[in-house]
Order: sequence, then structure tokens, then C-alpha cells
Amino acid sequence: MKLNVIVPARNEGQNIPFFYGRAKAALESIPSLEWNIVFVNNSSEDDSLDRMFELHEADPRVKIITLARNFGYPAALVAGLSAVEGDYYAIVDVDCEDPPELLVDFYKAILDGAQLAYGERSNRDEPWLVTFGRKLFYLANKGVADSEIVMWMGEFSMMTRQVRDALLVPRTAFVSVRAEMGYVGFRRVAIPYLRAKRTYGETHYNFLRMTLYAIESIMSGTTFPLRLVSYLAVFVGLAFPAYVLVTGLPKVDMAAAAAIATLYYLVITIPLVALYLARVYKNVVRRPLFVIDQTRSSL
Repeated sequence: MKLNVIVPARNEGQNIPFFYGRAKAALESIPSLEWNIVFVNNSSEDDSLDRMFELHEADPRVKIITLARNFGYPAALVAGLSAVEGDYYAIVDVDCEDPPELLVDFYKAILDGAQLAYGERSNRDEPWLVTFGRKLFYLANKGVADSEIVMWMGEFSMMTRQVRDALLVPRTAFVSVRAEMGYVGFRRVAIPYLRAKRTYGETHYNFLRMTLYAIESIMSGTTFPLRLVSYLAVFVGLAFPAYVLVTGLPKVDMAAAAAIATLYYLVITIPLVALYLARVYKNVVRRPLFVIDQTRSSL
């Protein structure tokens, strides 16, 4: 049986050798398993690619995919999952916040019948505002999502080929791998773990980026904002006449109140509709989600 471990990386030169050492030790402890570590170099600007090729020359089981530019984290995951063939696939970040040693537990869960084993994130030492924001994101996402959202799940996981194939079916410019994991179903097993601090360097996700990612993830999995437009229209249509009757507003004040209500309604709804229209446009254009630089890749 063959396992491909997908490892996205951008400007992680210090972390790459350290991650490889830990992942190799964990994977070699699994008997009768053929494995590859597939680094997806998201157009790094440091020495990340050099470190990858050094490992590749010493160990052919290290594979390298280099993207032609920085296409973002979700695109790097899709590039890795779609570029290699195997029986099982795993996703793990190179900074070791998600421990590579947990891949062994994932594999045992797969052998026991799971089709998707994932790390269930526990709290870690971080600012309270980040912890609060993360919990709020999961609860809000679950509350408005059109399909099932798996709580406390990131991309750190291992899956069968069948699950991987299902994840790659959507052709959208706004892919969210963790949302697709919840959507496709299959038999899932959660393995709790405590996230560690990154080994080297600084995180690429500041609070602003995490907020933007949360908004992007929510919009990728729900049409609730569009339904909200209709709900608000019904509410305003019923509430305004009732307000006029109760307060007995004169015609002049009634016209002013109607203008204000209409203005606020448009301020709320037009941006929501515009955001979804922009997403439709980008999906219709169907630009490739990623482009691989073959001259700097080695599979």
C-alpha cells in the first residue's frame, strides 16, 4: 500500500529538514507501507526549494511540486492531491504545529475501517482573542452552512483514495478542503491532539488573514447571506407599515423613514449580492486553480 503525504510550504527553509526527520521516523515505524513525502513549494522566496532538493537527492521518496507563483494554501493542497497517485493520502503542515507522529494513529484508524482520519484540534497557548475568534468561526460556520461542517477539524488528516477522488471533483476557484471533507461524508474518525507552537520562523497567518480566511470559508459553504437578503426584505416590508400605524407618522416623516429604511437595506444587501456575483464570475472564467512549474519540480 502506498501513502502520499502532502506538505504545502512557502518560505519554510528552516522547518523543512526538521519536519522531514520527524515525519520519516514516524512513517518508517509503519510496517509494509510504501510512502512518499510530497512537498508543494508555493513559490517560496527563501531557500525552501534548495532544502527540498537536498532531501530529494538523499531520499528519492521525497517528491517536489513547485507552483509557478503563490496560488495560496488551498490551491497548494489541491495541487499535491491531484499530482500523485497512491492508495492513501495525508495532509500535514511543515511547521510541525500538527505533529507528524500522529500520522501513525491516522493510519491505524484507516486500517480499522475509517475512510478519513483527522486531527481534532484542542486549544493551545495563544492570545485569547485568536482562540475566541476560532471558536466563533466554527460555530458560525456550522450554524449557516448548507451542508455538514465537522467541528474543530483542519486539513490535518489521512484519507483513502476514494475520499481524495471525491474532494477533487468540485471545480471552483474558491476551494475549501476542510469544507469538502465534511460535504463528501464517508466514515470519519477524529483523533484529538494538542497543537504545538511552530518550530522555526513566524506564522504566515496573522489575525487579519485568519479573518479573511474565515469569511472565505463560510461563503464557500453557504448561501445564507443570499437568503438573508430575502429575509430582510420580508421583515422590512412587514415591520415598516406596522411601525407607521403604531406611531401615526405624518406623510413627510413617513417618506423620510422609508428612505432611511431603504438606504440601510441596500447598504447591507448590495455588497452581499456583489460578493456572490464576483464568485460566480470567477468560477465561470475557470482559470486554473494552480500552475505547476515543471522545471522546478521532481516527481
